[in-house]
Amino acid sequence: MLNLIYPIRQSIALSNTMFRLYNRAKRSQQKQVRFDLSKTKSITPFGIIMLTSTIAECTLGEKECILRRPQDKKCGDYLNDIGFYEFFALSHPECAEGIATKTVQLKRASGIDYQLADQIITVFDNSLNLSPGVKGSLGMSIRETMTNVISHSGVQDYYVCAWTYPAQKQIRLCITDLGIGILKSLKSSSKYKDLTDDYDAIIKATEEGVSAREETDGYGLTHIKKFLSVNEGRLCIISGKGKVFWKFDQGKTLKQYMAKPFRGTIVKLVINIDKEGYYQLASEVEDLI
Repeated sequence: MLNLIYPIRQSIALSNTMFRLYNRAKRSQQKQVRFDLSKTKSITPFGIIMLTSTIAECTLGEKECILRRPQDKKCGDYLNDIGFYEFFALSHPECAEGIATKTVQLKRASGIDYQLADQIITVFDNSLNLSPGVKGSLGMSIRETMTNVISHSGVQDYYVCAWTYPAQKQIRLCITDLGIGILKSLKSSSKYKDLTDDYDAIIKATEEGVSAREETDGYGLTHIKKFLSVNEGRLCIISGKGKVFWKFDQGKTLKQYMAKPFRGTIVKLVINIDKEGYYQLASEVEDLI
C-alpha cells in the first residue's frame, strides 16, 4: 500500500508539496493508496481540488483509495460542509446541504453547467454589490471558463468548489480539469505553434481574444482578470509545470516553475468581500449620465 501523508496545511502556498503527492499517487504501481489527513488542520478550496484530482487519478488507474480523516474537528467539519465526504460517498453523521450564500460544494461538472455558473455568481452577489452588467459579465466569464475546459482540455469533466471566509473577507474559488493543459491546447492552433513554455502559455491564455479555437472567443479569463484587478483580488493559474500568480492587491505578478507537473489546469480566484463599494461597467455609468 502507498501511504501519502498530507501536511498540516493544504493551500496553494504548498503547491509543490501537493503536486509531489499527486505525482507519487498517479505513478505508483501499488493497487491501494491511503490518503492520510490525520495531521491536517487547515485546507482551502485549492487543497480540496488537489486532493480530489489525486483521488480521481487513482480511480482512473483502478486503485483502491482509503482515507484517514483529520483528527482536527474543525478541519473535519470543513471537509463535510464543502461536500468532500458526500462527494466520495463517505458516510458522515451529518451531511451538510450546500448553502448558496456561502459556498459551492465540491462538484464534478460536465459541459456548460448553467445552474452551477448561476450558483457561483450568487455567492459573489451575496458578498459584493454588483450591477446587472457586472453580474452578466462575470456569469459569461464563468460559463466561458467551463467552455474552455470542454474545447481545450480534451475532457468533458472538471471539478469546482468555493468557500466564503468572513474573517478574511474573501471568497476563494477553484476550478480544475485533468486535460491536456494550456500549452498543448494552444499549440494545437497554428497561431501559437511557437509556444514552448508552460509559463508563457498561461500568460498568453489570459490575453484578450486568445483561444485555440478558430471562432472568436477567449474573453473568459480576460474579464475575470479585469474584475479581480478592480477588486484588488488574486488570480493563480497552474498548468503543466507553470504557475502564474497575479496579486492585484500588491501589484505583483509572480511566476514559479513547479518541481512536478500537473496534468491539466487549475484556476484559483481570491475575491475580496466588499459590501461598501459598488461594481458597475463603464457603459452603465455612461447610461446613467
